[in-house]
Amino acid sequence: MHRLNPLFCSILVLALASSGCDGTATYDVVAASGTVMLDNKPIEGVSVTLVPQRGIKGRGGYATSSSDGTFTLQSAPEVNGVVPGNYLVLFRKYAMPDGSPVPPGTSAADANLINQLPEIYSHPEKSPIYATIPATGPEGLSFQLSSRPGKR
Repeated sequence: MHRLNPLFCSILVLALASSGCDGTATYDVVAASGTVMLDNKPIEGVSVTLVPQRGIKGRGGYATSSSDGTFTLQSAPEVNGVVPGNYLVLFRKYAMPDGSPVPPGTSAADANLINQLPEIYSHPEKSPIYATIPATGPEGLSFQLSSRPGKR
């Protein structure tokens, strides 16, 4: 049996959510940024994906965290910000199979990249993390991830 890659599923969800009748639908967006931490430390290179929940129009959002864990969401390459509403949030941090950083321009499929974060954070059916983006824009999103979710 062939299993679908969670990254592929997330991209597919975002693509389907973004398509309008003529493919050019636009929605009002608000600026949204925040910080992602792993075990109370900022983490660089984390892919943050917002998957729209019921009733949200638009594409969702995505970003990559910088060295201090901060990120700024966008809903398309040329659109900073996201449509206000409720989102499922997914997180991934890819590395080469030997654990080394991913070279620029490397394709996930060709390089057999691995996700260094626990699967629960990247699985659309298991992620426990949701965010609400208010119409006025959030003060700043803060996500605290654990390398051992459910353990204290």
